[in-house]
Amino acid sequence: MKIAVVMSTYNCPVSLRKAMLGYVAQQDPEFELLIADDGSDGRTADVLKENCFSSLNLQHVWHADEGYRLSAIRNLAITKTDADYLIFTDGDVIPRKDFISSHRRQARPSTFTSGCRINIPECLHNNFTDADILTNDIFSPNYLKEVALRIPTFRRWSLKLGRPGIGIMNFFQWRHCVFYGSNTGAWRDDLVRANGFDEAWIGYGSEDRDIGFRLKNLGVKFRYLKHSFVQFHLAHPRPYRFIEEVSHNRSVIKSRKRSNIGWISTGIVKQKASPHQGLV
Repeated sequence: MKIAVVMSTYNCPVSLRKAMLGYVAQQDPEFELLIADDGSDGRTADVLKENCFSSLNLQHVWHADEGYRLSAIRNLAITKTDADYLIFTDGDVIPRKDFISSHRRQARPSTFTSGCRINIPECLHNNFTDADILTNDIFSPNYLKEVALRIPTFRRWSLKLGRPGIGIMNFFQWRHCVFYGSNTGAWRDDLVRANGFDEAWIGYGSEDRDIGFRLKNLGVKFRYLKHSFVQFHLAHPRPYRFIEEVSHNRSVIKSRKRSNIGWISTGIVKQKASPHQGLV
């Protein structure tokens, strides 16, 4: 099974660099990393050229900055890889060293699988060093205790690699059909069958949940393993999050959830013809 990670980013080179170091540290090195860049300036390209990332199978997928077009850049990334299984994440999320191997182990046929993330305040993650990330010390309970980071009990359990009971916790914290853009694995063939992400979405919010509902409508199964794919989110302000757009998108997603729509015409392929024609 060939895996590709699709990491979305936009003008956040400091966080992106930390997130990419997390992939340098992966126990399973057999993956491609596509940086899905929604129009960043040259600082992002400069990060990708650093010597510390030379071991990564890296591809920079970029389009011009024409506003918030996350769905479009993700779709472009899907067309740029021949990987069987795609893991979607963000450029402000650091994966633990077993992130790829855990996704590989949990992948099931015709199923998309989502995890969660642990938010780390800016005042703390600003102090993460390269060494802290590459050694995975930042995920150590002792390290977190030293920096006075309090995490809910269930989340502390998930940080203890190999600790029994993870499966039970996943079972009791099950959710219905949640596609998290920062931590979801899906088969490329299933994504293409849905024609990818809907580029008709306006602004921030709900575009990832939408593709989850559409995959489900196409008969793709779903697994929510909250504690199995550990990653730290480098919390930050979101100036691109406008209340009016979020409210509009939430109302649209409620309607989409009740529909039986699977394939959309405003995705990877833009057409009004049969959805069985011209897919990549």
